[in-house]
Amino acid sequence: MGCLPAGMLVGDLLVGRLLRPPARERLVVPLAALAGLPLIGFAAEPGAGVSSGLLLLSGLGYAYSLGLQRPFLDALPQDSQGQAFGLLGSGSMTLQGLGPVCLGAAAAGVGTGGATALAGGAVALTAGWMLIWHSPAPSVPAD
Repeated sequence: MGCLPAGMLVGDLLVGRLLRPPARERLVVPLAALAGLPLIGFAAEPGAGVSSGLLLLSGLGYAYSLGLQRPFLDALPQDSQGQAFGLLGSGSMTLQGLGPVCLGAAAAGVGTGGATALAGGAVALTAGWMLIWHSPAPSVPAD
């Protein structure tokens, strides 16, 4: 159970410290896909070792949110940025709480591995959908 948050920590540290904001913004879609694709492997009902690796890889992908922070901040009026980030955090936590409820209902029909694979597929599809509306930061021309 600690592999997913460990992957999140490592991913956030690597992406947040080693990459400049434009690079983070370009990696939003690939990192979001990385958050979901490994979970599809749970359809095969892997053992503890493989499951741990899949969860660690999935956790690395959650660093996609770092690439969304600056564009989100830029889209807000200066006087309401704190309130907007608070609302974003509350909304994210609410959806993170509702996700397991929905997956629990799905697991009753398709099993735990199947429900986890469905969740991973949904995240991967969302990453694909993001390609439509998320325009990454333009590359900086070389001097």
